Amino acid sequence: MRTRWNHVFCLMKGFLLLSLIIGFTGCASFQRMVTRTGINVGIAPGVSHMIEAIKETKSGRLVEKGLADHLLIVTGMVEITEGNFRLLNEAAFLYCAYGIFMEEKEPEFAKELFDIGKDFGLRALKQNRKFRKGLDSGKKIPELVAYLDDDYVKPLLWTGLNIGLWIVHNMDDPAALMGMADAMALVERSIELDEKFYHGAGKMFLASYYALTPEYLGLGGGPENSRQMFEQSRAVENGNFLLVDVLEARFLATITENEDRYEELLNGVIEKEPDDIKGIRLINELAKMKARYYLSHKSDYF
Repeated sequence: MRTRWNHVFCLMKGFLLLSLIIGFTGCASFQRMVTRTGINVGIAPGVSHMIEAIKETKSGRLVEKGLADHLLIVTGMVEITEGNFRLLNEAAFLYCAYGIFMEEKEPEFAKELFDIGKDFGLRALKQNRKFRKGLDSGKKIPELVAYLDDDYVKPLLWTGLNIGLWIVHNMDDPAALMGMADAMALVERSIELDEKFYHGAGKMFLASYYALTPEYLGLGGGPENSRQMFEQSRAVENGNFLLVDVLEARFLATITENEDRYEELLNGVIEKEPDDIKGIRLINELAKMKARYYLSHKSDYF
């Protein structure tokens, strides 16, 4: 209960800050000011700089406690700027990141975050006219991803991850599994356009999916394909993107019942001091937090 109230308190603080920003002029006046002065253009880079600073934070616990504030502010800014493309991308990323922080502690809350992040990502993708019209006409996402070019690598990945992670937490619902085709199409398209985007996170997702998918289904899954994809993802940053090892332990090692590999990977994450690569310091701290959690809850997986 205390944890839930902590979330509420953080959201209230964020709401208060956003209200103070808007309150000086009124919402309508602020929106007019955004349009008239070009703040719509100026806000997005500022928010992006804020998020880049968050990614470089050394303390995962600090970010975990404060990220709710940033989420609400960015959410408000998205609406004030009437769906700025760059802000939609940042919102989709932040909701995904916060969901990953919370998925072990509060899986229901994490599912809400992934679902909201998916919506922001889809709003960004729908700024492509052909993609939007295709969806409106009843076509499916896998039929439409070819319309999305390099400008859409970010929302392709973040939308796909949000959908996929939501499904991972709803594996007991057959209806939810039907959305995996959308997640796969989005992530695979992002890899086609830039296989190294966000340190190979797209391949890391595919590797996890392959671990969960039996080879006999003919969908590219199975332990060997999963292992190869984890290796490809790990190679992008020469083993310095530690979340790859965590997810291999969580999905592939558990599926294959390889306890030694599970412990080897997770202990390696905790012990490793990775190279200082811009943009992944926070994610590596998150990986260490998850590694400790999975080691202490090993009996839940074997």
